[in-house]
Amino acid sequence: MKKTFQKFAVLLSALVLLAMVFSLNSCKKSEDTTTPSVIVLDGYYVKGAGTAYADFNDNGMMKATYNEVLNPVTLTSTKRASLMELYIPVKAGADGFNIVKVAGSVTKIYGPGTDFLQVTSPTTDEPHGVFFKRGSLVESTDKFTVDTSGMYHVVLDYDLNKVSVTRVKWGLIGAATPGGWSTGTSMPEPTFNLTDMKWEITDLTLTKGSWKFRYSNGWKIIFDTAYDNGGGKLGVKVNTNFGYNVDTLLPGGADMTNSVQGVYTCKLEYVLGTGYKATLTKTANLPPVDYSAYQMGIIGNCYLKADLTQAAWDENFGTSLPSVTGGTTYTWTYTVDLNLAAGEFKFRQGTDWAGKSIGYTDVTMAGPGASHFTDSGSGNFKVDVVGNYTLVLVIDAVTENYTVTATKN
Repeated sequence: MKKTFQKFAVLLSALVLLAMVFSLNSCKKSEDTTTPSVIVLDGYYVKGAGTAYADFNDNGMMKATYNEVLNPVTLTSTKRASLMELYIPVKAGADGFNIVKVAGSVTKIYGPGTDFLQVTSPTTDEPHGVFFKRGSLVESTDKFTVDTSGMYHVVLDYDLNKVSVTRVKWGLIGAATPGGWSTGTSMPEPTFNLTDMKWEITDLTLTKGSWKFRYSNGWKIIFDTAYDNGGGKLGVKVNTNFGYNVDTLLPGGADMTNSVQGVYTCKLEYVLGTGYKATLTKTANLPPVDYSAYQMGIIGNCYLKADLTQAAWDENFGTSLPSVTGGTTYTWTYTVDLNLAAGEFKFRQGTDWAGKSIGYTDVTMAGPGASHFTDSGSGNFKVDVVGNYTLVLVIDAVTENYTVTATKN
């Protein structure tokens, strides 16, 4: 009996010792692990001491976005899975950030490649006059850094292995804005904050017409020009503008429409993790516009010019002054051969985009030929039946109602 007890005691001691060794080893392993203490979903994250998050945070996860080549964007448009973006405030200096890929238990840290450089010759449509770098990304702990604290647009396409970081300075542009479609109206720079930034412009004059938000005087950032998306659509480009409507901002969405002219306060707010939200509040009325000196013509690529060459978006057709009725009703009349069903057009003031322009979504269609015209998808007129037409544009300056009466001759 004594021997049996002694054997049991020895066995019990061995089990206790084994448990202590296992416990110590488990503690040591826990201390050495680099696994995040929170659950981190698979994806690409922006993180670093130059941002709001030095560690993983859902608000720092990049999201798939739309390929601008396939514009206009609608609520049902498909995003390009490999094209990812995040708007995020970044502090100037050496702290910066990295892009980190999480795939299960594996993390990879990325930094700028040797070709990640300032874009010194952006295209006309790209951001300009600001910090705008583009290039490849490599596995590295080297940081992406910026020279001025502010809002930045971080974009990568992991299929193309390209990345861009661009300073974001918001503004408005469009037919409804003071500078038309040629010159943007800047929104004052907001107070810098790592998680919440607000832009606001007061005493903004908006006429009836289309407009958009865009940043840093650009429409898009070009990542590739040859990638075949199918259907003759080539390239990968990310939008640097918002459209669709004020309540639902979509990158690259169709032009927004201001239906009532007046003086407005426009606000654009960004909250990290939530995104952008806009408001447009009318604060005062404007007197009726005197359109008597407005030289309006048709601009587009669906008709023949006077020399019988196919028109492009560079020369107005039938530019003329209006006839005036009752001092506030203005009428322009055009007879034009619309010979290309795939083409589009607008009515435009003058010889550039600095003045008024009127698209399909701005008007009420009337007349026996009205059904032959539709929205091109981007707010322009599209003719579904080619032929010779008489188009009569009428503006009621009191109500700011625009009517186009179409007759197929």
